[in-house]
Amino acid sequence: MNIYSHPQLYDAIHHNYKLDIVLVQSIAKSISGSVLELASGTGRLAEAIIKLGLNYTGLELSEPFINLAKKKYKHNAEFIQGNMQNFKLGNYYNFIFIGFNSFLHNLTLTEAQNCLKCVRKHLSSNGRFMISVFIPDPAFLYRNNEELYPATDYFQFQNSKCRMMEKNKYDPETQINNLIWLIERNGKVEAKEYHYSMRMFYPHQMDMILSQSGFIIREKFGDYDQSPLDAESSLQIYICEAN
Repeated sequence: MNIYSHPQLYDAIHHNYKLDIVLVQSIAKSISGSVLELASGTGRLAEAIIKLGLNYTGLELSEPFINLAKKKYKHNAEFIQGNMQNFKLGNYYNFIFIGFNSFLHNLTLTEAQNCLKCVRKHLSSNGRFMISVFIPDPAFLYRNNEELYPATDYFQFQNSKCRMMEKNKYDPETQINNLIWLIERNGKVEAKEYHYSMRMFYPHQMDMILSQSGFIIREKFGDYDQSPLDAESSLQIYICEAN
């Protein structure tokens, strides 16, 4: 089963995740103008942009996610169903961003490049593009693939105390990590499985594909507090402009 067909569960999991809001708002406020989020989910970050009085558009592949986002924000934001690897919106945007790890759903180098080329075509001449993904961690990727590990903090869902448990199997040749999530509800793990995959990108690969796709990297951060990207960082955050 696909986790991205269950928007209420997704919302519950990410309800308290706010680490990226300040940075996203800061960039949007400094650039002003129209904002486009790719893989916008159920609109978790839309509210942060709307509060600034800016025009927000979210592009999302999942129809259930789009439907929930539209119910949340009604006419205060625009949500469009589409694929971040191939979209033509007929507009330029001052700030385009891809939220935490969503870029990793581009499972091949070609898919990633197609996504970035679409971003480049929609970015205004003085615009900014932000992308944030985690740095591949061998301790995570090469875990025992038969064992379950906690994937989230506890959250409330359907009047129960829940958390997501996960197991994974990583293919170093394709750099694809295949994950399975299961709900632990009130201390018991349920049988239903939620599958998804992510393609790992190392910092030198991000440098390469951003450059090849027509971007200049203006800043690199290792966390949302804007600390430098270094050997101790768990995140890689890039602020780019069109070349």
